[in-house]
Amino acid sequence: MHSEAEIRRAIKPLLDKYGQLTTSEVKQKLNEVLNFDDEDKEPSDSRNEIKIIQRIGNIVSHQTVTKKIYDEGFELDKSGAEATFTAVDGIANINLSAISKTEIKNRKRRSKKFVGRDVDWANKYEENKEIGNMGEEFVCQYERDRVSEFSPSDVDRVQHLSKLQGDGLGYDISSIDNNGNILRIEVKTSSGPANGVFYMSRNEKKFFEEYENDGAVIYRVYNFDKSTRRGLIKIITATDLLNNYYFDPITFAVKEK
Repeated sequence: MHSEAEIRRAIKPLLDKYGQLTTSEVKQKLNEVLNFDDEDKEPSDSRNEIKIIQRIGNIVSHQTVTKKIYDEGFELDKSGAEATFTAVDGIANINLSAISKTEIKNRKRRSKKFVGRDVDWANKYEENKEIGNMGEEFVCQYERDRVSEFSPSDVDRVQHLSKLQGDGLGYDISSIDNNGNILRIEVKTSSGPANGVFYMSRNEKKFFEEYENDGAVIYRVYNFDKSTRRGLIKIITATDLLNNYYFDPITFAVKEK
């Protein structure tokens, strides 16, 4: 069963995608970022909904103030007819606030143009899935350490998304830059050099095309040592990827007609 704390962590990547959602919309979309277990799906004793959906409502009802910014990276506003969850930007204790209406519109527009897929064919061509998972864990800790240096209160905004719900969001890790803007990190790991070949699915390339100016980056982890679980990182921006890298369509996903 997922706790309220786990649900709050899952709401953050939903808002990275959509910008702002009402309580009803969060209830409808939570399964995009969180796999419900059997206990989550059990009927609530007090409401006509399953238990995990009831716990979303509990987050709202347990908030004792009208507006609150949560460490996970969103604002919950109870001042309207229905409570709203909104993504935040900026740095804690300095300028952290809900994103603008313009940014909300931009995120909702992009969410309609790009639909993530849970099946990632590119993963078939990593050296192996084990080193890929290790690389993601390495980058996640690297990002937590990096964020803690300039804003320790924002460390919980670093999330390993592919552990929440596979590759459905289009990238592996959500983090922030030094100004508190979102970083959408796709991790590509190998034991070879930085200039070695790495693989991307068509859907991943489409993600970088759509989010080129909204924090999409590749963390190219290279010279990775499985025994120490460490490597070196080369950061490739979306613009650099699309303009300075060659995409060779060398593979096919084959199925019976």
